[in-house]
Parts: sequence; structure tokens; C-alpha cells
Amino acid sequence: MPRKYYRIISADDAVRRARIVAGFTSAELAEAIGISRPMLSSIENGAGTSVKTAHKLAEAVGRPFEELFVVQDAR
Repeated sequence: MPRKYYRIISADDAVRRARIVAGFTSAELAEAIGISRPMLSSIENGAGTSVKTAHKLAEAVGRPFEELFVVQDAR
């Protein structure tokens, strides 16, 4: 399997703000996209996530992926 050389992280607290504006608690959003609440908290606090999870999250809160996440070069 090829090594990935990027990280997908929340852009300046954008995920947390979008969740609140969309009316979700962290537990509700985590359940809606199939991850744990601690995992969502980690994403909101800047931990990297997968492309799949990032797109599910963006879709659930009704915002574009590009508005919520930054793709960083990890080399």
C-alpha cells in the first residue's frame, strides 16, 4: 500500500463551528457519521482524519469540504 504524504485537518476550528451552526451536539454528529464522540473531538481539535470521514462530516453539516478542512503536506 502506498504511503500517504498528506494530513487532512480542521481549518481554524471550522468543524466545531459548523457543527454548532448545524444544530448538532458532538454526540449526535458523531453518531450520524459513524464515529465515536472522542474521535470527533480529536478532529475538531486538529487531529488528522481520513478523506472518507472528512467528506461524511462535511455532508452531515451541509458545508463544502474545502471550507472545513485543510490538506497539509506531511513529508
